Amino acid sequence: MQSGIVTYVANLRPGLERAGVKATVLTSEVAPGTDPSGVHVSRARPPRPIRTLVRRAGHLLSYDPTSVLLSFPIAHAANELRAGAGLDFLEMEESFGCARYVQQMTEVPVVVRLHGPHFLHAPVTGRPVDPIVARAEQRCVAEAVGITSPARDVLDRVRREYDLPLADAVVIPNPVPPVAAERRWTLDACDKKTVLFVGRFDRHKGGDIVIDAFRELAARRPEAELLFVGPDHGLRGEGGRSRSIVEYLDANVPAALRPRIHVAGPLPASRIEPLRRQAFVTIMASRYEIFGLALAEALAFGCPTIAPNVGGIPEILLADRTGLLFESGDASSLAARLVTLFESPQRAADLARAAADDVATRLSPDTVARDTAAYYAALRARVPRVRRRSPLLRSLQALSR
Repeated sequence: MQSGIVTYVANLRPGLERAGVKATVLTSEVAPGTDPSGVHVSRARPPRPIRTLVRRAGHLLSYDPTSVLLSFPIAHAANELRAGAGLDFLEMEESFGCARYVQQMTEVPVVVRLHGPHFLHAPVTGRPVDPIVARAEQRCVAEAVGITSPARDVLDRVRREYDLPLADAVVIPNPVPPVAAERRWTLDACDKKTVLFVGRFDRHKGGDIVIDAFRELAARRPEAELLFVGPDHGLRGEGGRSRSIVEYLDANVPAALRPRIHVAGPLPASRIEPLRRQAFVTIMASRYEIFGLALAEALAFGCPTIAPNVGGIPEILLADRTGLLFESGDASSLAARLVTLFESPQRAADLARAAADDVATRLSPDTVARDTAAYYAALRARVPRVRRRSPLLRSLQALSR
């Protein structure tokens, strides 16, 4: 299973390079065999006495100690690049407010990319909002020199939650590589009875909704089968108790139906691709998504797709043009959409063809890279290239040399 942030970077960087924009990835870890070109690795850490000081005094000084220490190697790498080859901007996600601390340790302007604010994701996973994390992310967004968002929905929610105008923020979708015609789904080659779900079994991704909807579909279409691909993270319920997918199936699916539900567990992308072409329809059931990588990939492969009408999903899947939407959290609504496509295979094929063509143009890495480059060019014209660093965190860096 892929990380949305990692995939976003991997897909955008080649597009930026083709657009004539030099893009460098800053990281503290690289996988063995990774191409080192365009990657700057920094494993810098403050000495132990400084780390101890930050942990003891951070909260008293309105800094989150863990986030400051996580931010240190990124800021160190940004300063190294600025002193060497040059660096105009640094783009980071808002997670834990780290971008704010990085900005206070470097003169490079930091732009925040909204990838998943804590106040949105905590509730859909069944966890309470941590006020410390939420406050750190709010200050991070408020102090950023620029904001980009993969969807209008999340940008508007951030504006309301944080009471910030964010007048200069822009919506730029995540890039999705187009899929060649010979690798796309076709009606003639698919198994016309299989429903595919790719995602975690947990509350966020709606694994319970998938199973409940299939149970209703199976009552009307006795030939239908469900293929569930993804890790089992457990379905967190009231009181914090978590149930595995096997426990959920035992409690909610009749024994006679169980042989028609196939739980494959997590699979690499190379094995998921043929499953997309094999299945008749792909479904998504998340209770909230900012963008939805699995959804975008299904559309790129030209799969007939059904997804919930929530978050940024309607901005990716265009209702009744590139797929079908159902009422978020409503298994019966999802089941009804499944019946619609099972009863009209040609409509499914028409939606699938339109989806692949739409992704190949509107969400292609080159299109997204051009929009990203244009935003940064406009930002460069109005934002000072040198930012004033925090005296406190500047002192931290000096002591760490």
